Amino acid sequence: MKKVLFIILLLALIPAFQAEAQKSMALVSVSVTDLKKAPDYQSETVSQATMGTPVEVTGHESYWYAVTTPEGYIGWTTEQNIVLVSKEEMNAWKRADRLLVSDYFALVTAAPEAGAEVLSDCVMGNILVGTGHVADGFAAVVLPDGRKGYVPSEAVTSLREWMEDASGPTGSDIVSTAMQFQGFPYLWGGLSPKGMDCSGLVKLSYFLNGIILLRDAGQQINTGIPLDCSDILANLQAGDLVFFGRSATDTRARSVSHVGIYIGDGMMIHSSLRVRVNSLLPGRTDSYVSKKIVGAVRILGCQDTDPDIVTVLRHPWYF
Repeated sequence: MKKVLFIILLLALIPAFQAEAQKSMALVSVSVTDLKKAPDYQSETVSQATMGTPVEVTGHESYWYAVTTPEGYIGWTTEQNIVLVSKEEMNAWKRADRLLVSDYFALVTAAPEAGAEVLSDCVMGNILVGTGHVADGFAAVVLPDGRKGYVPSEAVTSLREWMEDASGPTGSDIVSTAMQFQGFPYLWGGLSPKGMDCSGLVKLSYFLNGIILLRDAGQQINTGIPLDCSDILANLQAGDLVFFGRSATDTRARSVSHVGIYIGDGMMIHSSLRVRVNSLLPGRTDSYVSKKIVGAVRILGCQDTDPDIVTVLRHPWYF
């Protein structure tokens, strides 16, 4: 009798297991979630993912999920920070009228009025689903987990229109975006206005201009067009990436430990202690001389031709 009951219970659970197996994609449901190296709160934070980022679920342990980000980075987050979606739900999200948070920070509230109950915070780069309804300066939105609320309409813009406008950014556009974060705190693994590391600043600045880059400086240096960095003033343009670390020798490989965005006139913006501007030229009081330049690359012009430099509009997880 016990065996029969066990079989009946197992058969009853099969549809649930099948439904779970079909949900191989998820959306980040909080403004910013840390991605851990292992399914443990005490594990190292290797990166972050922000609200509305589509991720692929590749593992599951207890309440932890292993996810892969659009650029292929892998980390662990908890079930409270993502929402699993079926193929049909994912396609519906891609077809929806989505909004991009364009202010540094914004609040989603339960009612379209100041002082209303807060449902969630948002940061620049978060993606919400819009309903098309705007009232009293608030846009009605749906969070990735299905909760409905309101966000100041001036804090969001159409995702598609934003990305279409950013389909061909200039180096000045990249620099202008990065400069918005001057003085923001350094955070290991961070890539949002709440804090960012060096490659996080690069990645966020390019994403807000419609381009998805690889996550780490050691990966970014192997993308785009390599540049001769022996003459900074002659060979680099605004928006190019400059890398620091240790040069290769006969016995060891090149090591990359830092990256900045070239501004022009021998200057760069980077996240080191905080987001700041330094000179790449020696002999100046603001020269960044703590590390050696080991390479430089040009990203712009390589969108969707370099497999590791993809526009949001052409990434299949977004559109």
